[in-house]
Amino acid sequence: MSDIKIYSGTSQVKMMEIKNMLENEGIEYFEMNKLDSSYTGILGELQLYVSEADFEKAEELLKNIENE
Repeated sequence: MSDIKIYSGTSQVKMMEIKNMLENEGIEYFEMNKLDSSYTGILGELQLYVSEADFEKAEELLKNIENE
């Protein structure tokens, strides 16, 4: 199985919110920080991945966050 990207962006606050939600649901994740430390928020992005098996559950949880 492969990992599927569920979030990419520059907001560290949003990233923490999603990671906390995934942890509370017992969903394992993998994160990549591709932000340029010299130009934080301008160049690069944060990425969050979950396993293919957890993708549907994680996607549903993300929809709930966006609707709040």
